[in-house]
Amino acid sequence: MFGPAVREIRSSFFAMSEQDRSSLLSDYGEIYGQSAEDYARKVFIDWKLGLTKVSGQTMERLIELVPPYLSAQQRYEILQLVLAHNKPKVEGKVVRINIKEPMNGFAELETIMSAMRCDHKLAYLPENVFRAAKWLSANDVSAARALLAEVANLENNMMLSSARHEVDLLRRVISGGKVKAATYSINLPSGKVHVVAYNPSFCIIATVCFGAEAHQTKTLRQWRDDHLIKHSTGRRFVVWYYENGERLARRLEGSGVLKLLASLCISSVAMLLNLAK
Repeated sequence: MFGPAVREIRSSFFAMSEQDRSSLLSDYGEIYGQSAEDYARKVFIDWKLGLTKVSGQTMERLIELVPPYLSAQQRYEILQLVLAHNKPKVEGKVVRINIKEPMNGFAELETIMSAMRCDHKLAYLPENVFRAAKWLSANDVSAARALLAEVANLENNMMLSSARHEVDLLRRVISGGKVKAATYSINLPSGKVHVVAYNPSFCIIATVCFGAEAHQTKTLRQWRDDHLIKHSTGRRFVVWYYENGERLARRLEGSGVLKLLASLCISSVAMLLNLAK
């Protein structure tokens, strides 16, 4: 449930004042028995120095008692770690931006970003995050929701601000004609947007070999849009292809042998893709 936040909880336990630690261990003894308390008091220094390993069961018991001794800032920082550790995985959106006519692409990007603002900040949080918030709030549900809302709101605002800055930068770079093709990922509260900027004037090898409306060309185009562009490696390949396609196409047009070999390869790939449907 806590993931990397356990380290912070452990550090907080070891950093407690002697008075707070004694009080916590007294509570520990009341719950788990005098012998457990005596052992914890005896080996505390060895735990802290790393000479004796704290067992998983012991650490789990100890961190159940930590919340009353944490400051509001400590609880806030721990919940941030828990939130990051339990983020749900969502499928990213893909936006293609025509470098020569970027207006429509950026309009689509703005629409998707608005839809991914996640104004209902607590709706998408996994159960583990809410359980952690309740733990950090001594099972006070109202306090837990307030703490979650504060953490999620800060994260959302930071991500949206960063995303807005990245989009503005991308817009300036594309408008300035400084890129031929690029792939870029923007983090948003409820997922990622993957942007592929491309130059449609580049010759497509399949078009050179078979024509723009040939079934081989359409199959490869569909494979690009339905599969390649949805994965990071595929997007990198698409960008590489946009950057080098014109040069490769010119070489094919100047060599009958290369064009024949390319046609055979493309036909084979197209056939395999059709069989895989």
